[in-house]
Amino acid sequence: MEGGLDPQRDVEQSGPECDIPPPLPTEGVQFEASFPKPMLSEPAYTAGPSEPAYTAGPSEPFFTEPSHTEIPSQAPHAPNHVPWMDLSAQINSLGTRMEELAVVNDTCFYSMEDRIDQYQTGFTSQFELLDQRLGRMDQQHEEMMAYLRSVFPPPPL
Repeated sequence: MEGGLDPQRDVEQSGPECDIPPPLPTEGVQFEASFPKPMLSEPAYTAGPSEPAYTAGPSEPFFTEPSHTEIPSQAPHAPNHVPWMDLSAQINSLGTRMEELAVVNDTCFYSMEDRIDQYQTGFTSQFELLDQRLGRMDQQHEEMMAYLRSVFPPPPL
């Protein structure tokens, strides 16, 4: 388009931005989230020497029972440690992280909302300026038509 606006060229296209200030420092308080490795990747049993509990013929399988069972998440130095405590800690940590993300998301949303309000205010003021210009042009047009009618009267019917 010559001399006019080209939306593809003139409009800057960018994704939403979110300027979030860093959290305020707190004395002596540190927050840290850690996520241990999944328990499924660790062996569930540690077996001692194989002693067949059931032995079948040469073409049939045989089964062995483990001589010692160790729960992977159980710490050897904590004999009263129950496995669900690790899961509970992971759930609590995940809940804390989700709350942190919700706060960040809310902050980003409100930042975008503020920006939209600024754009709307700017658009409204530009619209009011254009409306004033059009009003002045209409007034000038009416004055010019009144002058022309006084100088050049309409032809008799």
